[in-house]
Amino acid sequence: MNFAQFFKERRIKIGTVRQFASDHNYDIAYISRLENGVTLPPRDPIKLEKLSSALGIINDSTEWREFMDLAAMAKNELPADLKDNSRAAALLPTFYRVLRNEKLDKNDTIKLIKQIKNSGKE
Repeated sequence: MNFAQFFKERRIKIGTVRQFASDHNYDIAYISRLENGVTLPPRDPIKLEKLSSALGIINDSTEWREFMDLAAMAKNELPADLKDNSRAAALLPTFYRVLRNEKLDKNDTIKLIKQIKNSGKE
């Protein structure tokens, strides 16, 4: 699922695009462009949070994190909460290798597992 699909599914649960735009003071064309993936999610975190709130997404919920992650992916960015996370950044080179279908040797795999296990610890 991408941001546009997620957004549209949530908005449909609330009502029509016209009603949603009217209720939350958005231009209907803007909402339509978001839902069709023509327009990227806003870069401004306040505007993005306003959209999530309009969709009835509870701040810091699993659904909110998914919304924010999908928004970041749509903009080819890391999610804001991971940008300054050095532990998450340490995992990225190995992650990229996996995405590129490069084989990891046993040591790489063990190192990655250790990094993942320790990534939540302070």
